[in-house]
Amino acid sequence: MKKVLQTTCNAKYIHKNLALRWLYTTAPHKECVTIREYTIKEQEEWIAQDILSVQPEVVCFSCYIWNIQLIRRVIVLLKQQNSDLHILVGGPEVSYESYDLLDEGVDAISIGEGEQSVWEYITMLEEAKAYPVSGIYTKQYPNTEYRKTDLAWLERFEAPYFMEMDEAGMDRQYFYLETSRGCPYGCTYCLSSADRAVRMFSMEYIMRILHKLKDSRVTQVKLLDRTFNADPKRALQIARYMNEYCTHQIFQFEIVAETLSEELLQFFCEEAVPGRFRFEIGVQSFHTRTLHAVGRTQNNERLIEVIQRLKASGAVMHVDLIAGLPYEDLNLFQVSFDTLFSLQASELQLGILKLLKGTKLRSQRESYHFVFQGNAPYDVRASAWLKEEEMQRIHACAEAVEKFWNSAACRSVITAILKLHWYESAFALFMDLGQEYEKLPRPYQPYELFRCFYPLLNTQDERLVDAILLMQYYRNFKQKPHRFTRPWVTLEKKKELLSFALKQGIANQDTLFRYGVADIGYCGEAGYQLVLYNRHQQYPRQWFINEKMTEIKEMTR
Repeated sequence: MKKVLQTTCNAKYIHKNLALRWLYTTAPHKECVTIREYTIKEQEEWIAQDILSVQPEVVCFSCYIWNIQLIRRVIVLLKQQNSDLHILVGGPEVSYESYDLLDEGVDAISIGEGEQSVWEYITMLEEAKAYPVSGIYTKQYPNTEYRKTDLAWLERFEAPYFMEMDEAGMDRQYFYLETSRGCPYGCTYCLSSADRAVRMFSMEYIMRILHKLKDSRVTQVKLLDRTFNADPKRALQIARYMNEYCTHQIFQFEIVAETLSEELLQFFCEEAVPGRFRFEIGVQSFHTRTLHAVGRTQNNERLIEVIQRLKASGAVMHVDLIAGLPYEDLNLFQVSFDTLFSLQASELQLGILKLLKGTKLRSQRESYHFVFQGNAPYDVRASAWLKEEEMQRIHACAEAVEKFWNSAACRSVITAILKLHWYESAFALFMDLGQEYEKLPRPYQPYELFRCFYPLLNTQDERLVDAILLMQYYRNFKQKPHRFTRPWVTLEKKKELLSFALKQGIANQDTLFRYGVADIGYCGEAGYQLVLYNRHQQYPRQWFINEKMTEIKEMTR
């Protein structure tokens, strides 16, 4: 067998590519196959040299929207240094409308799932006799058939989840698990809609994996199923096992919230160990006409109810919106954003519509007047309902949501601003924060993030604004941070506050005066705060003291 290198560029080190591992486990001659993974932060010159150092005859790349541009550059370098090297690419990004790659050094494209077709193609290369292979596109045989792998056939092989090469980093990397392939829904912006037939691995097979998983060093499990609750009874059986036996793992999966069965919902809310499960919920829009245009049928009332009940149970949720969908202008998108934000999920992702190759929405781009990036990730820049400058502001808004809210860096600040009605809506606040965030130098200091609020709140009471900012700011650090506000508290007042804390038995005098910070603060009202750092470089404890210095209460993180 030819010497084969399977490779990709992951978004981060903590990620690993399951597709490569499936290819490896189904290889007829594993002794001839090597896996090398890189990240998108690495230089293409170094990646190319490292690949060539293996001296492969065939290189297989796993391609996605986040790595395709880098992989293209790597392929050019590889071919410049070894024109005889055979390049095969596969993955979601190249399974549709990517035939131009054959003019850029690529010899063949795997269309669809490659566990069978890739090795059939490499066998053909060894035979040195060209013939068509199902699921493989070449110039000689331009076969566009999307090939799917029989999951029962995959179960015959050793599972790709506990490979020796992964053992060392198993407790530091995501453990990617799939119990099914395909999606029952037909969202026109999503590649999964091309495979409407949901295929499931057998329960016996999944239970074998989970049985081994529970005794492993794995801590973070990410299920790749497009809809975990597609089969409610099966999902409940799997979740019950995870909950009872996988006691030191956290599981994250995608659900369609409004179709979550009552039995499943009750289990997650009432029986499941708190924190054991994390949910990804795609909302995308609350606008009925928009949802209909992209092939989504969504019961908004049930969706909100499910999110509220999961929230009340303490569940961690990641909820998504997409900006740029048909029929949703800036005002309507604001309604969707504010509705979802009001539900206070753990994380809110504001995504920009991407016209992915192979999706129905991409084929409809002219009718919706979409203007979009010609290269990956194919972000929409304008539409019949959103001008380019509006989309640019939404881009900045998405960054602000990530930096100020999802990171938790300024979460209490934003909550206070909205409770005080200093802004008419959360969306308006994040839109303005996005503009200020764009002005920051790169890299910026942590305090500069907080200073973004000043231009937005310049009509409010300065002392109150600083009290709100400082209440969050101090708790973000493990040691006393750089001060960025004016000194509102005199030295005498600081001594008074520390003495008050001493009388309350917070800590001894040495600890208070060595590690304590006394300043203005806010907790529904203006007052003071005591922040107690420590020599162990752990996050500090924090107390709020009312203005009259008659009450003190500890704040939770």
